[in-house]
Amino acid sequence: MATLQLNHIARETADVRGLAAFYEEVLGFERVPAPTYSGFQVAWLRLPGTPDVALHIIERDPATAVASSPGAPPDQLPRKHHLAFSVADYDGFVTVLRTRGTDVFEKTQPDGRTRQVFFFDPDGNGLEVTSSSPGDK
Repeated sequence: MATLQLNHIARETADVRGLAAFYEEVLGFERVPAPTYSGFQVAWLRLPGTPDVALHIIERDPATAVASSPGAPPDQLPRKHHLAFSVADYDGFVTVLRTRGTDVFEKTQPDGRTRQVFFFDPDGNGLEVTSSSPGDK
């Protein structure tokens, strides 16, 4: 069997610039060159240190239905679809979210060490950020 590697995750949106800015400002993504398509906008992003995995922000086709419905409380996210990231300065990251007025849900894993914060991006996509320290996986 072939060994697979994650290449990219795609998020559709009506506001490519706004959603890309959220991922850049809140999660530290960096913009990388993206192809130019006729008829719709895209933004390709990467996290520093992960050159092989990209986040593709793609303009939603107005003729298709919206995949998710924003507005659910973030405490439902631990068992719903979401992207997860880890961060060394967990408390600092959560402070930034709260300063932005982001509705969050925090919990701790049964190990008592791994802290998690769940929240939504501006388009209602679920996100999780966990605490990490060197050697954590």
